[in-house]
Amino acid sequence: MAEGQRALAVYADECDPKTNPDHWHYKRRYFGGDDGIVFIDAESLEAMLSTNPEATYLRAEFATETPQLSVITRS
Repeated sequence: MAEGQRALAVYADECDPKTNPDHWHYKRRYFGGDDGIVFIDAESLEAMLSTNPEATYLRAEFATETPQLSVITRS
């Protein structure tokens, strides 16, 4: 990123401090005590989104040490 730019932060629905007053407790319960940050390369994300332009959500599954990402559409 260029100097002065900020990364885009995206929260899980239940962990968004703007929409859930219990976000911190929920995050600790389901994701543990670390910061929970996963960096996603913008080019990879754009390629994934281009396969489903109507997608409304990014789904991340953490069954292994490497997150499995997919895009989904919810109404």
